[in-house]
Amino acid sequence: MPAYLGNFGALIAIECETATVEAATGYTFETSLEGRRRAQSRRRRPRSWELDMGLSSSTETANVRALDAGEFGIGPFVWCTEEAQVTNMLTPEQSTCDPSTIFTSGVTGTGPLDLGADGKAGRTFTNPVPATPFYFGSTKVAVLPGVQVTASAYLVGAGAQIRIGFYDAAGTLISTTTGTGTGIAGVATRVKHSAVPPSNAASALVLAVNATIGARPALTWTTAIAAWAPGGGCPKAVVSKLENSARLLGNTQSYGQVKFTVTEVG
Repeated sequence: MPAYLGNFGALIAIECETATVEAATGYTFETSLEGRRRAQSRRRRPRSWELDMGLSSSTETANVRALDAGEFGIGPFVWCTEEAQVTNMLTPEQSTCDPSTIFTSGVTGTGPLDLGADGKAGRTFTNPVPATPFYFGSTKVAVLPGVQVTASAYLVGAGAQIRIGFYDAAGTLISTTTGTGTGIAGVATRVKHSAVPPSNAASALVLAVNATIGARPALTWTTAIAAWAPGGGCPKAVVSKLENSARLLGNTQSYGQVKFTVTEVG
């Protein structure tokens, strides 16, 4: 399964042998004259990925080198890691119901929710008007036409359902599709919905319908629901460094080792 990098509707597949991700530290520290250490929390923790394509032909590395050369613009670009595709394509903030991602009027960020055998969610969204669907953030998630996706969330509410909205490359809504699985009043239930993006779809958003509380949303490029994990989606990134070490030169193409760094921005 390749990773994907590029613009909505124009993602390029990249096969990597290894990928290492690192997030910026969540705190800055200072020590007073008395020797007391203080920590200040950072709201954002931008990530960076070190990627190695291994020994590859110039044909196999052409697209990522063209992107680095500016053929697809200066960015930022959508970055879809192999891991995020099968665990959670939402951003870390969306997947954990960070209040900064609230997009629906009236919805508020609230506290922990008991998930039964799945433990507890630390943050939730509360919707005072269940008849009004609410979004799990406004940052769109990349999708591939014809590649089935599965969206899910822990929902509280009689008849609560998951809805997926599909958008084209320009960000215009194409269609919505709502699942048949439903939630229960007063109890958190993990509700899911799977759908195949239309032929002109480039991105998607996840919504809750008839829900009073929602937590831990997810969207994966899978046909079945995956174990929940914090989101690994990255909607804004740039290729900040690329190294191309030629090893073999043929008559029509070369072979070499391409390493590059994807850095989250915004």
